[in-house]
Amino acid sequence: MKRIILYGASSGIGRALAQLYAAQGDMIAVAARRIENLQQLQQEYPLNIMPFKVDVSIGNSPSNPNSPSVGFRKMVETLGGADLVIYCSGTGKQNASLDMEIEYRTINVNVTGFTTIAAAVVEYGSRAGHHVQFATISSIASTRGLGVSASYSATKMYQVRYMESLRQLATIKGWNMSFTTIKPGFIDTDFIKGQRYPMTMPLQYAAKKIKKAIDRREYSAIIDWKWAIVVALWRIIPNWVWYMLKISNK
Repeated sequence: MKRIILYGASSGIGRALAQLYAAQGDMIAVAARRIENLQQLQQEYPLNIMPFKVDVSIGNSPSNPNSPSVGFRKMVETLGGADLVIYCSGTGKQNASLDMEIEYRTINVNVTGFTTIAAAVVEYGSRAGHHVQFATISSIASTRGLGVSASYSATKMYQVRYMESLRQLATIKGWNMSFTTIKPGFIDTDFIKGQRYPMTMPLQYAAKKIKKAIDRREYSAIIDWKWAIVVALWRIIPNWVWYMLKISNK
């Protein structure tokens, strides 16, 4: 039985992962802003799900009882420890006009919130006395800069590089920790509701693939094989060609 902390479990990938882990008997502290959604999830698995209201975007302050790091410690105490932490919180929209409200919200969740939780996990995991795994849901959008989603692709690349840095740091320091970066393609969730994207994957299919990669403690995994091919092609496109490409659902 694993003790799991899962951020962003109110809907989409996070909710699907919580259901998969709860179904196999793991204990999960689920965190999100929408506590009512988490309470509904708890009703499905009352013995395995413990809901916590956490807003990762508010920034970190040790004196603030609502700060993400304080919430993390509460979840660890409730579970009696943590073996796996999954950061599934994320936001982003197409924003060719660079509306700063959208840009700041994306940065707050995908960078500030992510970094706050990552630091809390490392602080705990580096002296936990048992193996601790940290997994984050990044995106194939991290592969290259997307003009219509600048902050989204940039913040997802930030997560990729940060996880790589933590992996190196853990090796140098000899911490009993592992770090898994998941990079999905388009998944049929509310995140892209009402928009048409190619090769959109069913939620349950993608969630099972993500869980498998996490359980294997893979360093990095693209979900799924079709998107792995797309990413490989994106990487070899010359810059002058890339800059002329129109990557949009509109």
